[in-house]
Amino acid sequence: MESKAYRRRLKRYVQGAIHRFAAIVPEELRVLCKKELQDLGFSDLELSEAGVEFAGNLSACYLANLRLRTASRILCRVHFFRAGAIEEFFSHVSAFPWELWISRTVPVRTEAYIGHSRIRHETLVRETLFEGIQKRFGGLQLSGPREMKSALRDTQEDSPVTGMSQRVMAHIRENRCQLSLDTSGANLHERGYRLKHGGAPLRETLAAGVLLKCGWSGAAPLIDGMTGSGTIAIEGALISGRHAPGINRNFLFQRWPAFREESWNYLRRKAGEQARAAACFPVMGIDRSTECLEMAEENAERAGVGGGIRWIGKDFLEFDPSEENLVPGLVVLNPPYGRRLGHRDRTLYEGVGRHLRGHFKGWQVAVIAPDESLALAMRIPGARLWRIRHGGLRVMVVLGRL
Repeated sequence: MESKAYRRRLKRYVQGAIHRFAAIVPEELRVLCKKELQDLGFSDLELSEAGVEFAGNLSACYLANLRLRTASRILCRVHFFRAGAIEEFFSHVSAFPWELWISRTVPVRTEAYIGHSRIRHETLVRETLFEGIQKRFGGLQLSGPREMKSALRDTQEDSPVTGMSQRVMAHIRENRCQLSLDTSGANLHERGYRLKHGGAPLRETLAAGVLLKCGWSGAAPLIDGMTGSGTIAIEGALISGRHAPGINRNFLFQRWPAFREESWNYLRRKAGEQARAAACFPVMGIDRSTECLEMAEENAERAGVGGGIRWIGKDFLEFDPSEENLVPGLVVLNPPYGRRLGHRDRTLYEGVGRHLRGHFKGWQVAVIAPDESLALAMRIPGARLWRIRHGGLRVMVVLGRL
């Protein structure tokens, strides 16, 4: 496998080639992710059903995984072909040079997505995809990777800590097949810092998305008024300090045969050099629960921004920014609701609205609410409602300026 001929093929077809990638992003965050990619220097960007498609070499894949704040994962589009029958599908899969792309020591998880094609059965496609991979390795007198059994698909998620499996995805639409490889491993919202939380926390990618949607970059104070496990404050400190969100975790592409450690180390070193020691303006996390604040502080330390956040043990409804001599900035609130609260408390949201209107004149606000009636109950002047999906629920973010 490590012959000169193999290394030449690896360099020509994988390391030295330009590939198509897809940043998998929820629909409500796709425009924000596209802007992130533009700011990183990417061009030829295209919004798709999956997220944002872009082109580049393997270093582009490394950079996207390292720096994107709103993407869920990065896929590499490795093979395109027509297949109107399962036999034709198997022929294409078994002829593909999998030995250049995936590690034989990493278990494979096959996935299939089918629409409007003569091939109709996803289970058959998944099984055939794995069989084709095995045949390719067998033809080279090599043992292929073991299969991650379907029974584990819903119970064992990839984790930056516990290990990884290689997702291989077949998308078949109108008899055209696209094979993709996951490059990320664990979902990109798993930055590696939030080992503790208080239940139903805001995903890191969504917290960053709310801040980017508000145009917040660290040039004004940020208050995370109901901080819980500290996610919004931590993501704010990461943005303000220009910290790469993926710098403290591992990725699946590091297990690929074509992985270039020197390129990866260069990107990580450059990201570290661009980071700032402290936020330009205050980032504050407020919560009345001592237990939540202790948990948030621990998470912030793991994220490397422990010194960049001020934690205040207080009920947000008793907090007055004028007492801290703060100039107007952004206040973000994620009040308890739905599964976290047990019921929908209109009184809580009305009280939040009164407090914001009375003490945060000139401030930009973003408040997460479970439905439109509670969003409107806060009576935020000129509020815009941004509908998003969080934890399987349809919620909305109330955006406004007081």
